[in-house]
Amino acid sequence: MGIFDRKDDKNDKSPDFSNVRAGGSSTAPAANQAPATGASRTYVVVGGDSLSKIAKREYGDAQKWPQIYEANRDIIKDPDLIYPGQILRLP
Repeated sequence: MGIFDRKDDKNDKSPDFSNVRAGGSSTAPAANQAPATGASRTYVVVGGDSLSKIAKREYGDAQKWPQIYEANRDIIKDPDLIYPGQILRLP
């Protein structure tokens, strides 16, 4: 018997967790929940990336790069100039 296993203690002040229910109450979005912007995913640009490389990697077709550009026109001024660290919405 360990030092915390005292059966003779009449003043047991252990917390009562009998009314605790499973579940969570976090205000963070669920992992499978879409961001509030309406996009389904995001992508962080890394060195050497281009919109066509991202489209090839994400959609399997490099020719779909205009979809990424259109979804990010507010942050991409020139589709040939994207920068490491940019966060792109992937439609």
